[in-house]
Amino acid sequence: MSFSGGLRLTDLNDYITPGQECIKPVQAKKASHTDGSHIKVGDAGDYYEVTKDGEESKLEKASITLNDCLACSGCVTSAETVLITMQSHTELLSVLEENRRLRDADKNDQTKKVVVTIAPQTRASLALKHKLSTLSVAKRMTAILKSMGVDYVFDSAFGRDLTLVESAREFVDRYRSAEGQVGQDKTLPVLASWCPGWVCYAEKTHTEVLPWMSTTRSPQQAMGVVVKDFLAKKLNVAPDRIYHVTVMMCYDKKLEASRDDFYSDIYRTRDVDCVVTTGEFDRMLSETKLPLESASEAALDSLFKTDATQEHLYSSAGTSAGGGLEYIMSYAAHELFGIDIAPEAIAAAGMGQAKHPLLQVKAIRNQSDHREITLLDPNTQQAKLQFATVYGFRHLQNLVRKLKSGRSAYHYVEVAACPSACSNGGGQLQPVDPSPAAKKQWVSETERIYTCAESYQRPEENSAISELIYEWFGAEGLDSEAAKRALHTQFHGVVAQPNPLGVSW
Repeated sequence: MSFSGGLRLTDLNDYITPGQECIKPVQAKKASHTDGSHIKVGDAGDYYEVTKDGEESKLEKASITLNDCLACSGCVTSAETVLITMQSHTELLSVLEENRRLRDADKNDQTKKVVVTIAPQTRASLALKHKLSTLSVAKRMTAILKSMGVDYVFDSAFGRDLTLVESAREFVDRYRSAEGQVGQDKTLPVLASWCPGWVCYAEKTHTEVLPWMSTTRSPQQAMGVVVKDFLAKKLNVAPDRIYHVTVMMCYDKKLEASRDDFYSDIYRTRDVDCVVTTGEFDRMLSETKLPLESASEAALDSLFKTDATQEHLYSSAGTSAGGGLEYIMSYAAHELFGIDIAPEAIAAAGMGQAKHPLLQVKAIRNQSDHREITLLDPNTQQAKLQFATVYGFRHLQNLVRKLKSGRSAYHYVEVAACPSACSNGGGQLQPVDPSPAAKKQWVSETERIYTCAESYQRPEENSAISELIYEWFGAEGLDSEAAKRALHTQFHGVVAQPNPLGVSW
């Protein structure tokens, strides 16, 4: 029996155990006595150095933080679940408690402004568990957080709008630079970079694809710079006087927030100080005895995608991966070819809900996680743009092989490390029934809640985005150098030593 040539297991050690090899060097003190000394394990599992004279000294355990972790795929599902002590709901609670202590001591000038940004995927997951609408979840989360001492509660969908606008502009610029030719000078295709799991995978194992990555910040990090730069200036406070927490669907978002690219050396602060997963937030509500289902509803803060009456939340067309494919294809079709096609029409066609005469949709190997969407010329029916969704590591590896061999004809690829995209993030709530069928149904229902919007609002229709861009960057808007510095990032290839226990088939 022979195996398929397409079957290959790389060094993606996605199992619950410490990694055999961490490629991040950790400095350790040399033992003071080395001649004839040995190591002894105590009854409690502690380690002691015993000299030849019988003198014992307890050894410190080596530890690394999220700042040290490179997500080298050797630890507990990309290392994040071992390293969450620096970023968790307990950190948020401790900051709020410190603020209360300072206020009681009449030291208000030493307190921090606490800002919490919530992901739409998180709202969908909580809505499913507690059988509430996403709007009600948003209002109840706002009420609970403000009762705990949080100053502002925002919506990462606002940052997503900012990211969508800049991502679309970036794509059109790169398309024109490459004259639409895929594979020329690493300009096209553009690979979405909102998923930190995918970014870590590319940086650790396939550095040759990094020049194709979109440099536009993810929605989380776009909100990070909005809070620590724009909001800080409006409030007339230093960025380090703001404590910014995001509630996200994914543990890898903790790793994204801890990247040095999102750290200010001047103020010694990160754009996002702490990331709390959906599950951690739900656990915090239980620990603090503030159940979501019995909470009151509060008015939403301004940086929410909602109407003036707050009767419903606006959404962006597309899957829980963020809607990048739909909006960028719509924007590029108009800017490059004068073809008008709504993001909602692209989303409906991509999900098999409706056909469109200018779109061809193909599921690769009948997989919903890998779809090709082709925009056709209305006159010649020739392909003008080829976009794709690629969710899950199995499909990611196939994509990387195509890119490296020059067999990919895609202009843009929306990428997510998790199958079924971000509704299935590792930090999301889980069903009581652990069976695969129940899990699949749970993820499907979470995705349905996420995509089932009362109304869509395109980023350019969000007046708050236009006002923010003008007030923040001036008359030049997104063409300014300040905007480019604020809304873009970079990627770093990492050369790791081979893992002696790694397996390749």
